[in-house]
Parts: sequence; C-alpha cells; structure tokens
Amino acid sequence: MTFADDYRRYAMECLRLAHDASDPDDKARLLQMAQAWYDLADKIAATAANDPRLPSDRDE
Repeated sequence: MTFADDYRRYAMECLRLAHDASDPDDKARLLQMAQAWYDLADKIAATAANDPRLPSDRDE
C-alpha cells in the first residue's frame, strides 16, 4: 500500500462523514478535506511515477 492509497482512503472517509453530516458547514468542510486528500494522493502518485527511487502504485 502506498501513501497515495492511504490518502485516497482518508478522502473516502471524509466523503462518508460528509454524507452523514447534518450541518451544512460541516458537510462543506468535509468535502473540502476530501478534495484536499484526493489532490495530495494525485500529487504524490505523480511524483512517485516520475522518480524511480520512490515506490509507486505499479510496485504492488
């Protein structure tokens, strides 16, 4: 499992919590957090794909 996989799991958890949130402000904040985790996952996956010294999703 890579860091990118972990970050995607965190994003999914934020989405789950947002779905269950009744307060609109909480829901919006959780959706923003999910997007930030997805963005970070994409960034770290791209970095790993371009640097052979780092583990990537291909290595699993």
